[in-house]
Amino acid sequence: MRKNIAVVFGGKSCENEISIITGVMAVNLLDPERYAAFPVYLSQAGDFYTGAALSDASSFRREGYLQKGKKALFCGQNLCTVHKNKIKTVAKIDCVLNCCHGMGGEDGALSSLLDLNGIPNASPDAAPSALFMDKTLTKLVAKALGVKTAPYFRIGEEEYRKRGAFALRVIEERLGYPVIVKPARQGSSIGITVAEDRARLVAAIQAGFAYDDLLIAEKYFERRREINCACYMSGDKYVVSPCEEPKTEHKFLTFGDKYLGGGKEHASQFPADLPRVTAETVQSITRMLYRRLRLRGVVRADFLVVGKDVYFNEMNTVPGSLAWYLFCDKLSDFKEMLTRLIEQGICDHMAKSGKKMLKNCGVLSSPALTGKNRG
Repeated sequence: MRKNIAVVFGGKSCENEISIITGVMAVNLLDPERYAAFPVYLSQAGDFYTGAALSDASSFRREGYLQKGKKALFCGQNLCTVHKNKIKTVAKIDCVLNCCHGMGGEDGALSSLLDLNGIPNASPDAAPSALFMDKTLTKLVAKALGVKTAPYFRIGEEEYRKRGAFALRVIEERLGYPVIVKPARQGSSIGITVAEDRARLVAAIQAGFAYDDLLIAEKYFERRREINCACYMSGDKYVVSPCEEPKTEHKFLTFGDKYLGGGKEHASQFPADLPRVTAETVQSITRMLYRRLRLRGVVRADFLVVGKDVYFNEMNTVPGSLAWYLFCDKLSDFKEMLTRLIEQGICDHMAKSGKKMLKNCGVLSSPALTGKNRG
C-alpha cells in the first residue's frame, strides 16, 4: 500500500516563492509507486491550502491562485479540508516533507505542529531548526562546539533605540570596517548590507530593522570565498556532499545570484577548487554539526574561507531545492534521495514514539489539591 506524503511549502516568509519552487519539484518527483503525494501550501497569511492544482508551479503565477486549492489543516494525523465550517478528511498522513524556507517553516514552527499532531517529519526537529534560524544563536552553538565563526555583534531594535551610539562604537572597535549587517532571522541574503563607514552602517541598521527586530553585525572579510556543503542521513550513514563555491560579482552572494540567474546550482563551481585539507575541514564540520545537533533530512552548511581559515557561517535546515544538485547528477537520482529522506523520517518517528510517557501520576487527586488535609 502506498504511503501518504504531505509536502508542505510556501510559508510566512520573504522566501515564499522560492519555497514554492522547491515544494512543487518535490511533489512531482516523489516515487508514485511508493507514495501518494499531497501538496500543502502555507500562504504568507499563515493559512494552509491543498489540492491537485497546487502541484503545478504555473498555478501560482496567476491571480486568485489560492482559489485553486481548498483551505486545509492538520487534525491529528489527518490532512483535512475546511469548507463552510465543515471538516473533511483528505488522507491520513504517513510523513511530511518540509519545503518551507525561512520563518514559519524552517524555524521549527512547522516541526512543532507536526509533533503535536503525531505526524512523522522528514526534516529537522523544532529545537535545532529554531537555533539555526537565528544567526545569533547559531554563533553560540558554534562556540560551544569549538567551531570558528566570524567576529560579530548582536543588535536588538529596542536596545539600539536607547543606546545606538554605544552599539555603533562597539561595532567599530570590535569589528572595524567594512562590516556586514544582516537580519538575524531571514535567509536568501534578504536585508543584508555591507557598510564601509559610520554613515553607511547607520543606514544598514535602519534598513535591516525593516525585516527583523534583531540584527547581527559581522566582520566583513574582503578576500573571502563562500563555500557550501550539505549532509543527510541514510540509515546509519552520514552522506556528506562535495564542497560547492557559488559565484558572485557582488560583495556577498545576493538574492539575485541565488535565484534570478538561472538557479544557484548553475552559478557555482562544483566541486569547489579547494586544497584538500580545507575541503575536508568543511565536510568534517558539516558532519559534526549534523551529528551533534541530531539533525534530520537534508541540510546545507555555509562557510567562509579566508586564506587557510575556515569560518562556519550558517546552517540551512531546509535548503533551496533541498540541495539536490550537491548530491545528484540528475533529477531521477533525487527521486531516490527523497525516498531515503522520507523513510528516515518515518523510522525516527517510530523510534521516538516507542518511548514511555508518565500518565495519571496522581497529582490532581493529591490531598494538597483536594483539601482533605485542611482542618
